[in-house]
Amino acid sequence: LTHAHRSAIKVIRRMQYFVARRKFQQARKPYDVRDVIEQYSQGHLNMMVRIKELQRRMDHTLGKPGMFLPEKGVEKEYHTIGARLIRLEDR
Repeated sequence: LTHAHRSAIKVIRRMQYFVARRKFQQARKPYDVRDVIEQYSQGHLNMMVRIKELQRRMDHTLGKPGMFLPEKGVEKEYHTIGARLIRLEDR
């Protein structure tokens, strides 16, 4: 290799070292607890909104569990999603 190639390789390696060192130092920084809690609660809120929307769509499609009064002697499985689907297919 020529002297120019060697010096170019040294410069590239030195840049890679400094970038890796900076990333390592950032990874070692302690997390700000408030940021972590805020991100967690935001994710939890988004999940709860999705669950409510899914439940609303299921109730719209299958009917609410209280819409059909169970007959005497019918077990709790009457209100399960499977039972609601069967009732919907029977209609």
